[in-house]
Amino acid sequence: MSLVWSGEFDLITEAIAFERKLKGWSRAKKEAVIAGHWHKLPELASRPRTRL
Repeated sequence: MSLVWSGEFDLITEAIAFERKLKGWSRAKKEAVIAGHWHKLPELASRPRTRL
């Protein structure tokens, strides 16, 4: 295992909140963060709509 991304936070509570949020993200969103493509997060957050 190796460290692929790190961030700085002013408060430990902010770091913990971000880590919890990140754990729920898709692999694609996590890979965008690792690559530094923060601008892609909104498009990766949208879920495809299913037709009934």
